[in-house]
Amino acid sequence: MNFGLESGISRFKNRRDRLVKVIGDFKDWIERYTQFEPELLLRIFDLTENLKRDRLMLAFVAEFSRGKTELINALFFSDFKQRLLPSDAGRTTMCPTEIYYEPGSEPYIRLLPIETRFRDESITALKALPVEWNTVKLDVGDPSAMTTAMRKLAETKVVFKVEARALGLWDENDPNLSYMIKDQDRVEIPAWRYAMINYPHTMLESGLAILDTPGLNAMGAEPELTLSAIPNAHALLFLLATDTGVTQSDYEIWNKWVSKHASQHYAVLNKIDMLWDDLKTPEEIGRTIQRQIEATASQLNIAPASVLAISAQKALVAKVRGDLDLLKRSGIQALEVLLAREIIPSREKIMRESVIREMGPLISQARETAFQRLMTAHQSLRDLQALSGKNQQIIGQLRERMLEDKRNYEVTMRNFNVTRKIIGEQGQELLSHLEHPRMEKIIEASMLDISGSWTTAGLIKGMQTLIQRMGAEFDFASKQCAAITQLLHTAYQRFHEVHGLEEANPPLLNLNRYRARLDELLVSTEEFCADPLNIMLEKRFMIKKFYIALVAQARIVFQQVHIETETWLRLTLDPIVARIHEHKAQLERRLENLNKVHANLGSLQERSTIVNNEMTKLRHQLETIEGIVKEFSMLTGLPVQPLQQPDSPVVPQG
Repeated sequence: MNFGLESGISRFKNRRDRLVKVIGDFKDWIERYTQFEPELLLRIFDLTENLKRDRLMLAFVAEFSRGKTELINALFFSDFKQRLLPSDAGRTTMCPTEIYYEPGSEPYIRLLPIETRFRDESITALKALPVEWNTVKLDVGDPSAMTTAMRKLAETKVVFKVEARALGLWDENDPNLSYMIKDQDRVEIPAWRYAMINYPHTMLESGLAILDTPGLNAMGAEPELTLSAIPNAHALLFLLATDTGVTQSDYEIWNKWVSKHASQHYAVLNKIDMLWDDLKTPEEIGRTIQRQIEATASQLNIAPASVLAISAQKALVAKVRGDLDLLKRSGIQALEVLLAREIIPSREKIMRESVIREMGPLISQARETAFQRLMTAHQSLRDLQALSGKNQQIIGQLRERMLEDKRNYEVTMRNFNVTRKIIGEQGQELLSHLEHPRMEKIIEASMLDISGSWTTAGLIKGMQTLIQRMGAEFDFASKQCAAITQLLHTAYQRFHEVHGLEEANPPLLNLNRYRARLDELLVSTEEFCADPLNIMLEKRFMIKKFYIALVAQARIVFQQVHIETETWLRLTLDPIVARIHEHKAQLERRLENLNKVHANLGSLQERSTIVNNEMTKLRHQLETIEGIVKEFSMLTGLPVQPLQQPDSPVVPQG
């Protein structure tokens, strides 16, 4: 039982669930104590649903026969007491396989036929079309039925070379494909293009997802793997064979698709049991393994601590049989500890930063609003106490001064609303530059540079056009946001200077990470085009596939920038508007108290009692939001600024 890894994933799920709860508590607070906009509740709902579906993606990459699938069995599925995924020689998974848990769905395998490669749709697009997939229901209570179902992942088919060539899976000039040949006219290809497995395993239910990738040829045949799946994985395990070390094909995979793209990657030397020798002492065997680790680290240019030596097969046997000595000797426990200590905390950090960016300003503003309401009630009570013993004329004079304050505030408010309208128009213009039709026009311009020829030169020119035009839209967005920020700051400054509202510094929109992603896509394009194999005429099919995958990623980046910009507009404008409206409401509440007392001096005590009762409710509101803020801060690490307490007690007793 992998306690380190399983407990680490369990902690990740626990923290995520607590975040979902605290955000839910905040939503309840808003519904109960504020005049909320329905759109705000929808945003909060979307965030919590995304958190619930959040997954920690762990990718396994290697050349064929390095033991990826056996390692997945050993790490995650030993409780099944047999191999869940096929990993026998010649009978291993033949297509990229994604393993996860989907709440509310029956266990299944979905298989995408290899023939879909004839079409232009990306795998991402086809995931939204269930009719395109063959679905096999899984009976998790029947080991024999499970084994039979999982064997479908290893299915192949023999086709004529002309069909394999049309699918982009065969090229006579590529020596790496000789293993596919069955006879003079036919070759063996995978039956499936992609597989998705929904399986109710404890760690998968906690938010783990696994991507098992095939070898070198299949990696190059599906650009989405190298452009999206691998770069977006939260961690990557690169498997090598201990007896061979880093081969040429291993190094090609590492150099092309692992070292430059995955944020966290580790090399795993598998099959160390091949070095176990009864004629050598454990110390001698250990030194041999250590030399192999150091050699591997040197070849891959990584630290020796990022290279682990294991035997996946012996680890699986040890777990199935409960052999603790063999389990320790297999080395897999060190890998589990690494996953628990390095990878999971890194994923948690990403999750926290995302939640802080979306929810932090909203929760802080709600806390500030609750506090200001209590301060207003406190000031109202002080106003009423100051009126004790005053005659109606004096009270009337105070009332007139406050009316004048309110009128001045309303003038400032009208001027602000003019600015707000301008900001709204500029915001709509900004978003129009980031909407789907705009992106499609940019893609059309890119296609003009490549369609008809489908050469590497055309691909580079097309991608340069695509990225330059997307970059221009991002530059426009940044400039427009800077102008909106300045306009908003200038308009709000009068509230600060004349009416005493606290200073506000709207955040700036930062699109640097999206520009960096565009740069990555261009680098990937240049590397693809620099590969001699892809310059051959027969590789035009792959150039088109690569371009389609690039465009799919560009669309995602464009959509993300649209969402980020739309969120920025809300988070910049909404808190300031809420602060202004709340100040106006505070003025009106204080004026209402003066009006009541001015109309009836005898109501002074009655109004004081009403305000005192109101303060009790407001104190409860503040205590509730303070509890939410404290929990949110503890889960995300967001620092909490202390509220500025007045000189006298907030709530007088009585």
